[in-house]
Order: sequence, then structure tokens, then C-alpha cells
Amino acid sequence: MKAQIIKTVFVEAARRIHKQGKIEYTGNSYRIDLFAEGEVDPDIGWVIDYADMKRFFEPVRKQLDHCCLNDIPALSEDTSPQAIEKWIKEALRPWPAWFSGVRVSLPVTAKFTPEKIPADPILGLPERFAFSFSAAQSLPQLPEGHPCRALHGHTYQVEIAPAEGAFVETLASEVFLHLDNTYLNRLPGLEQATAERIAAWMWKFLVERGFVPELVAVQETPSNRCHYRGQ
Repeated sequence: MKAQIIKTVFVEAARRIHKQGKIEYTGNSYRIDLFAEGEVDPDIGWVIDYADMKRFFEPVRKQLDHCCLNDIPALSEDTSPQAIEKWIKEALRPWPAWFSGVRVSLPVTAKFTPEKIPADPILGLPERFAFSFSAAQSLPQLPEGHPCRALHGHTYQVEIAPAEGAFVETLASEVFLHLDNTYLNRLPGLEQATAERIAAWMWKFLVERGFVPELVAVQETPSNRCHYRGQ
């Protein structure tokens, strides 16, 4: 009996881009799927232990996560998912018998297309509108050795709940244009760009333009998010 199994890993990385004739930094959240294929062990019942797949990939993950991808020589000119895939395959050599491939993708695409999200009574969240943006950041206030101190990036997912019951799309679009494809630390108020401070920055941005939201949520990764209610 043969089977294919997949181990999924997420990494957060920055990359350099050209914006208005200048070199700028942005960032993305990347999904990496590691594939294993082979005979299912008749006694244990699996192709390979997921923990073994994780250990096999860990040295490569450490090189990709919380870094600037262009600093990796083979990715200095091309940081596309296809180029990252090619680099990973070479970095993983020699391949074990179970290895059958790797796929790199962007789980969320940064774009301003507001999507309506229904209220979530379990989490106590009101109806809100969501969009995403990509940016680079670092947290220089953290001690040496902390991964978030290094230049890295995220594809941020933003949710805004309008207190008045009407979504001010123009203002949200301004938020997107201010933050997308930027190095957040260069913006006043975001020199230490934690999710909490990004949410507070958005809240202040909206309030100063006459729009008081009920909630601003910022999600950095699939497992990390912040809810801010202006307090």
C-alpha cells in the first residue's frame, strides 16, 4: 500500500522590491508543503513520521524564516515562489527515499478587496470587513537573538468593524495604500511594528479622519492575531 503525506510549514520573510524608482522592502507569509510518498509501514501505519519530516526540513526553515530572502545568494535577484521552491530542493539534498517534492505558495494575496465577515458570537466579534496587505518589519526593541528583531515580513490580514454600521471604504483604502509594500518601521508611530501597535496606528488613522470603528483586528500569521478596541 502506497500513500502520499504532506507536512505544511509557514515562514515569514521580507524581500526587496523596486517602488517608485527606489529600493523598498515588503514581506510575505509563505506556505511550504513538503511531500513524502512511499509504502505504508504495515506495523506502524505511516509512510514516515511527521516529526522526522519536520526535523529534516528544520535547517532550511531556519534559513527562510524571519529573514530578507534577497540575502540568500541564490535568491538575490528572484524571490518568486518558484525560485524559492528550486532553492529549497537543492538545499535539502541529499534527498531521503520518501521525499517526493516541495511546493511554495502565498496563502493570502495582498489586495484591497474588502470582504464582509459575519459576526462571531463565540469570540464576541461584530460583523466586520477584511482586507490584506504585505509589508516588512522588524522589532529592534527585542534582545539580540530574538527572531523578530531581524528584518522579516508578513502578509497581514486586517479586519475593521464599523461602529456606525457603514464601512468607509475610502478610508480603509487609504490605510492599505499607506501600509502595503512598505517597511513599516519607517512610518511615524510604527518604529516598533508589533501587531498591537499596527492596530492602534490604524485606529488613530481612522479616528483622525472622522471614523470611529468598533474593532480593529490585525493578523500576522495563521496563529497570531490582535484585537484592538481603542483602549
